[in-house]
Amino acid sequence: MPSQLTAFILGYIALVLVVFKKGGALRAIATLIITYLFYTIVWQRPIFALQSLINLKEWVNLRVFIYLFFSLFLAGILRETGYLKKLVESTSGISCKFGFLGVPALIGLLPMPGGALVSAIAMKEKYLDEAKMSREWASYLNYWFRHIWVPSWPLFQAILITSAVLEISPAGVIRRTWFGTVGAILAGLIVATPALIRYTCKGGIRSLVLFLEALWPFILLALLVFVVKIGLLYSLIATLLTVIAITRPSKKALWSALKLATSPRLQGVLFEALYLKNLLVLTKAPEAFYITAVSAGLSPRIVAYSVPFIMGLAAGGESFFAATAMPLLKTYIVHGSFINSSMLFLSFLGGYLGVMASPVHLCFALTVEYYKARAGRVLALSFLSVVLTTLIATPIAFWLLR
Repeated sequence: MPSQLTAFILGYIALVLVVFKKGGALRAIATLIITYLFYTIVWQRPIFALQSLINLKEWVNLRVFIYLFFSLFLAGILRETGYLKKLVESTSGISCKFGFLGVPALIGLLPMPGGALVSAIAMKEKYLDEAKMSREWASYLNYWFRHIWVPSWPLFQAILITSAVLEISPAGVIRRTWFGTVGAILAGLIVATPALIRYTCKGGIRSLVLFLEALWPFILLALLVFVVKIGLLYSLIATLLTVIAITRPSKKALWSALKLATSPRLQGVLFEALYLKNLLVLTKAPEAFYITAVSAGLSPRIVAYSVPFIMGLAAGGESFFAATAMPLLKTYIVHGSFINSSMLFLSFLGGYLGVMASPVHLCFALTVEYYKARAGRVLALSFLSVVLTTLIATPIAFWLLR
């Protein structure tokens, strides 16, 4: 077995042990990185990974920090000016428990780095103060339902990257992957049932006007990105400035939002997650796992599911598994003009669920840190949902894709 793959396996085992010993996300990711570095003992690569992370010319990684800063600053302003509370109240107007799931799912329609933290901020009072929900259940509901649209919503990078790699239209990809969303919703409802039965809260305000009033900053952001075709960063800045100009928050509110956007713990989680991703790329761990799986004579379907799953598990990012695993699996999926639909479904599902099972997924780590939850319990609930999603979505997809 290649050394970098052995290093990742050992590091991941160490990470899981730390998580279940009530270690925080920062400590867990750091454990994986340290184990990986000490086993591989190739010190140039850690230096190169750090250089890649702070490269000002290519700024692929640095811009994620900038995105997260403006996303959190906007979320902080919306929290301080009452917009997030209006969104929660109007969504909960359908029913209190619908709001538990509906707000993260609604905000999940607009992908942005660390976006689960926006819904976590919006739902904190409803989850923890009003419903008296455990921090672990609150983290799970927010994290899982924030990501149910990944296999079926064309705004997610994984769909767009897969489309480009396989030379298929985004709609063509979604026609073969949307079953994952069905499985994720049903699995999430099954796992969330104990929480939905146990915890209660007040119903919200049933008002379409209030809902639209609360939603307009998100609608503005979506219009700027997808209609006006302005980049996400500039759209975030424009939306933030518009919200500030209209709401005129106090200096205290601005300072509170700024403190949230510059939180050392949240920025530390982001730094570690990006550094780990760069380290895995530079040491060619994805290729090592693919070669090992093929050499072991595993069936093509197992390879198609497991290789993206490990890629997603390793770096915790939808774009990472699509960019690393899909090129390796292209020969399994595309044969001239023929598309093997079931193989494409399995590959995408594996990558998506690997990301959802990963403790280094930025949204997982940020949500757990923000709610101060026990990461091990949240990870266990997520992993159970991953298993159920696979068991639910796979037979449906294979039946409909025949």
